[in-house]
Amino acid sequence: MTVSYTVDSKFGAAIRPLLLRWKGSIFKLVWPDLLVFLTLYYGISGIYRFLLNSEQKRTFEKVSTYCEKYGTLIPVSFVLGFYVSLVIGRWWAQYKLIPWIDTVAMWVNTSIKGIEEEERLLRRTIVRYVCLSITQCFTLISRQAKRRFPTLDHLVAAGLLLEAEKHDLEDIIAGIPKYQTHWIPLVWATSLVAQARADGKIVSDTFVKSLTDEIHKIKDNCNLLLSFDRIRVPLVYAQVVTLAVYSYFLSCLMGRQWMQVKPGSDSDGRTVPKTAGKYGVEELDLILPIFTILQFLFYIGWLKVAESLVNPFGDGDYDFELNWMVDRHLQVAYTIVDKIHYKSPILRKDPYWEEIIPPEMPHTVASMKSHTDPPATSTAEIKVSPKGKEIVVAPSLINIATIAKTNIKFKRGGAKAAEKSLLADKSDAMKEYDEATAGLEDSEDEVKIVNEKA
Repeated sequence: MTVSYTVDSKFGAAIRPLLLRWKGSIFKLVWPDLLVFLTLYYGISGIYRFLLNSEQKRTFEKVSTYCEKYGTLIPVSFVLGFYVSLVIGRWWAQYKLIPWIDTVAMWVNTSIKGIEEEERLLRRTIVRYVCLSITQCFTLISRQAKRRFPTLDHLVAAGLLLEAEKHDLEDIIAGIPKYQTHWIPLVWATSLVAQARADGKIVSDTFVKSLTDEIHKIKDNCNLLLSFDRIRVPLVYAQVVTLAVYSYFLSCLMGRQWMQVKPGSDSDGRTVPKTAGKYGVEELDLILPIFTILQFLFYIGWLKVAESLVNPFGDGDYDFELNWMVDRHLQVAYTIVDKIHYKSPILRKDPYWEEIIPPEMPHTVASMKSHTDPPATSTAEIKVSPKGKEIVVAPSLINIATIAKTNIKFKRGGAKAAEKSLLADKSDAMKEYDEATAGLEDSEDEVKIVNEKA
């Protein structure tokens, strides 16, 4: 089941609840691989320090330098980052597809009214069929649910399936033995909805459509969950990422070894300067490779998280627990369609009936410590001066376009009136335009002037 945790943002407050825990932690995932890595690392270091002669040590140092130099060319962060992002996306998408019974139960409760035995039986049977279908889907994808309900007899014992219905279901399964049959109870549920409409138990086709649509949504979600179960992340992608990570740390087994070059003479008799390490400076002989271990925790931990989330319906710390959902769905469904059917509270006036609009609701002593005013918007601090608040009328683009496109010709003076009309409202502009052009002779020059102004 997914491990829950909360983290305080105060300095150092996250160490104990986040890092100093075992269940679901990176240490639980990585420690077997880290133990193997350190065993090989110290084994190689011991061979170098105590078993090799001077010539063999020089060869070892060349190999170590080579591994350190070219091992960094492996694109670990690149391929691992994309892989983890893809797996996390699939993990959350599958959680969002897990079906819930609540909406279907509410529509059943709204659509089929009555407290007689027949109406009660109809409501309870419809939601039981939906719960049965969801449970059958869970047994196809979840190891925990499969161990709880391995056969139809166990569904009968749980009360999700009746003995007579089991025989009907087995007859249908015998005709299509190669395929999943979790959808059969949903077909039974929709048939009951149609029959209830025909018998007048459901008074509106709108209720029928809404109820069947919700049943179809559950069917679609179950089918998508099965598709996620059948179609995993491409194998070649997982192989590339795994190969990149483990080959990188194989190179680290040699490349991160401490090396000592002692003063003396090489094979040609030349003096070797007194240096230590691979970089021409004295290198600390840390028995414990601290930063290599940290890098191992980050990369291998990243890879292990992705591997554990590829199938989120297993037995890992971050796999989804579905058994409690089976119990919850049936109990909630029966509560909605039977126990509280026609048992809503009596209508009473609320405490703010006389005030109409309530004041701020009361706080506790603890909540008053975090009490704040409503948040302000980004323009709350902008102030506009009194002069800036004056309303002005912008030039009318309609007048501009009309004057520019007309083929009317008029003498000098008409152009000034047209220009003035651009600064007045539409009615005044048209009046001035008519006065300026009344009785004037045609003039090609004035038309040109007006077009330029427009």
